[in-house]
Amino acid sequence: MTAQTSATATAPAGTKTYKLLLIDDESSIRDNLKEYLENHHHVGSGYSLSVDEAATVAEGVDCLKTTAYDLVISDINLPDSNGFELLRQARAMYPGIKAALITAYDLDSYIRMAKEDHIYNIITKTAPFNFEELSRTVHNLLFPDEAMGLETYLEVGASQIEHRVMKNSDDIMKVHAELVAFMKPFDLPDHDALSVVMVEALTNAVYHAPRDEAGEEKYIKGEHIDQLLESETVDVKWGVDGDKLGVSIRDKFGAVKASDVLFWLDRNISGESIFDTHGRGMYLIHRLTHRVIVNLWRGKSTELILLHYLSDPPADNKPLAINEF
Repeated sequence: MTAQTSATATAPAGTKTYKLLLIDDESSIRDNLKEYLENHHHVGSGYSLSVDEAATVAEGVDCLKTTAYDLVISDINLPDSNGFELLRQARAMYPGIKAALITAYDLDSYIRMAKEDHIYNIITKTAPFNFEELSRTVHNLLFPDEAMGLETYLEVGASQIEHRVMKNSDDIMKVHAELVAFMKPFDLPDHDALSVVMVEALTNAVYHAPRDEAGEEKYIKGEHIDQLLESETVDVKWGVDGDKLGVSIRDKFGAVKASDVLFWLDRNISGESIFDTHGRGMYLIHRLTHRVIVNLWRGKSTELILLHYLSDPPADNKPLAINEF
């Protein structure tokens, strides 16, 4: 383990420093991530990061025995075991610790393990590495209530963000038509796939979010809804910055759990969902959108943030980003 104190020493007086443990067997990766997080992490303000390193599960556990960390990020494949085991031990020692995994391999291969171990964030190693995504993930883990809102994911100075409220079932296709018109000038090669994604996401928000007093879904998918109650309406926003389009879809119920999202993904990835009546939409959104952030404010709101890059899209190895609070 190496503990660098420069970030703490140069932080403004009164700035809170959060301790992060990074486990990866490749020293070059550890060095690059540590240097970025301690010196260039810029999401949020009023705090700094101090990063300790380890190369194996055993070294990571030794660090945990001597230091109470705020956040642990571990590579999945390690010489003596794997990141899932490391996070199990970290949580056994510190039940409230924030945790994420990181991998260079296909995320879908680990969805079932993530479901079983309640891992909601997996960062993917891409070439070039997406440091902005790392920064956002770290901040969302430390401050999950700041993960909400499309404005959070578009650069400052982005073009004006449009806002619509879906108040009945007819609004699904009305808003969809506006989204298609919004995307058309960018001449995206996967325009049709994105159109499908938008229909699925908008439809799910209108039909699956509202619940009755027993907690059951209130509406049957496909039936006509003349007027949603004010508490059932759905907020939709979209905008664009220098390199990506962004869409957010937000209900007012917050009935979805992180375990639900992983269950749906696992069922569809494994092929076990052939007779399922729910969950296909989340899988399509995951497969067809460059980046998806799922924000779950239990009992208040469920929000999908869909990000799609205009050029130089990131590698197909997509991260898992679920924020539950």
